[in-house]
Amino acid sequence: MMEMSELPQSTVLYLYSDRDRIEIEPEYQRVGDIWTIEKRQLLIDSILNGFDIPKIYVHKHSTPKKNKDNTPIKYSIVDGRQRLEAIWKFIDGDFSLADDFCFIEDESKKVGPLTYNELATKYPQHKLKFDSYRLSVVGIQTDNLDIIEDMFSRLNEAVPLNAPEKRNAFGGPLPAIIRSVAKHPFFTKHLPIRNKRYQHYDLALKFLLLEWRKALVDTKKVYLDRFVRDRKTDSDRGRLNKVRRETQETLAAMSKVFTERDALLTSIGSVVLYYFLFQTAMKDGWDSDVTRSTLEEFESARKANRKAAQENFEAADYDLLEFDRYAQAPNDAYALKIRFNILIRRAFRRNWEITAGN
Repeated sequence: MMEMSELPQSTVLYLYSDRDRIEIEPEYQRVGDIWTIEKRQLLIDSILNGFDIPKIYVHKHSTPKKNKDNTPIKYSIVDGRQRLEAIWKFIDGDFSLADDFCFIEDESKKVGPLTYNELATKYPQHKLKFDSYRLSVVGIQTDNLDIIEDMFSRLNEAVPLNAPEKRNAFGGPLPAIIRSVAKHPFFTKHLPIRNKRYQHYDLALKFLLLEWRKALVDTKKVYLDRFVRDRKTDSDRGRLNKVRRETQETLAAMSKVFTERDALLTSIGSVVLYYFLFQTAMKDGWDSDVTRSTLEEFESARKANRKAAQENFEAADYDLLEFDRYAQAPNDAYALKIRFNILIRRAFRRNWEITAGN
């Protein structure tokens, strides 16, 4: 069951004063701070000049949640996070009005780049109008989180969400497991790639898929989406928890080898390949052979080979050139298998290989 109603108290200043009880980043939400300064300034301009802004939707909890500081949470943002963050950041003084800002009712007033506090000093009446501006906030009351996640997806359908952000709002057990894996120290300490637009979630899902299939498989968007959408039964939940533990064990082994913000991990395609390398080596009992120095030597050989190919292509190492060529298709299973075979043959002197059909 779901009920929707507008919040009776929703002025700018009221919501700002109540912000500690509003969860800005529930699990299904997209990453914050993606608006440019210009877009934030335009929103404040719209409020100060009395324009309507789109509705904000919140999940109204029948029983208040508790945040990490044990503060009761009344609402969780479903849609409108960027707008609320922009308003709150303006009040906090994180940015000012645009250089060319003016009041439409009196364009002769060249207001310019005033902060919130400066606005209060120079134009107290306008600051009062800003504080009392009533935002249209719709509360959604339901105990069914699947409905909230579905609402988030529907409201953001016209917004350019990327694939990991959309998957994060899918139902079932897998999105929560992806978030759990992405909190591993491998991501937070060793991986130099930031979690902008949920890139860590995308990579964590690729690891889980490799662990689920126990093979190098396609990690293209369509297969990742299908993997998340199809894993919703109770039997899936049990197996997924096992896969999560196995994934975290592999990441723990990788964390012992790679350094902090390791330069060897700057390419997503290489990281996926290294993950399968550790997974395979651990299963077959030769993981002690997988050292950073060995991987670094392989990367140095590739770099030197590319330089040699520029001077004399025929004299260059064919295997390493093939490795680089197939690196252009980092999500393709066939390309991953070719690269893996070259890696273990050249870096670890192992003559067995996985075939394209396996």
